[in-house]
Amino acid sequence: MASSGIVEQIVLFDAVPFLTGHWLHFMTLHNSGFVILDHPDYDPGGATLLIYDPAILDTSTAAYIEVERILNTTQTLHIDGAKNCFKVMFLLGDQQTFDRMNVLISWKPQQYSWAIPVNGDFHFAAHTVMCNHDLYFLPFSSWVVTKMGMEKVVKETDDNIANFKQYDHFYLLLTLAIVTLLNSVFDMAQLNFPESIAEFVRGNQGEFCYICVAFSLTSP
Repeated sequence: MASSGIVEQIVLFDAVPFLTGHWLHFMTLHNSGFVILDHPDYDPGGATLLIYDPAILDTSTAAYIEVERILNTTQTLHIDGAKNCFKVMFLLGDQQTFDRMNVLISWKPQQYSWAIPVNGDFHFAAHTVMCNHDLYFLPFSSWVVTKMGMEKVVKETDDNIANFKQYDHFYLLLTLAIVTLLNSVFDMAQLNFPESIAEFVRGNQGEFCYICVAFSLTSP
């Protein structure tokens, strides 16, 4: 297996400092007045290596011939000189595009020697949201859904990826609400130690679950 070299690193990975770091990051941002759901204004201040070409609107990613058209268009524009003359390029795509690109490169290694496929973050984000939903819907967020009258929008079971955006929006708002409430109850000296807060309320299952959900949702 190509991934066998990282198995030991995954097994030995200590998640607590990772989770705590993200918890502190979002709590600190919120406490400073920054809206954690805002997208930052990004100005690279000059040339950037990120390229966003116009979409090829009549091409999907389901068939190899479609992904091949995407590769060939990119090659024409950025390898063969229509816009740029790069030697190599990273190509970001969803899982289906990524898989198709890898197969096409294996079929035509000389033609696509310039292409380096990279997984985009859409599927990661979508599956992370749905993992949190599966873990916390019954013990926690179902109560919020009922209180807000959102039963038709956020359901216990929904395996249609087309509905991802409504779950993503719901959990973004829920995360902001949790962070807002925690910052109103605890000061930053206490928030610096989320494990201690969780331990303090462990006897109250409702509050303990609430802290655990916050700990999870404020981490990617």
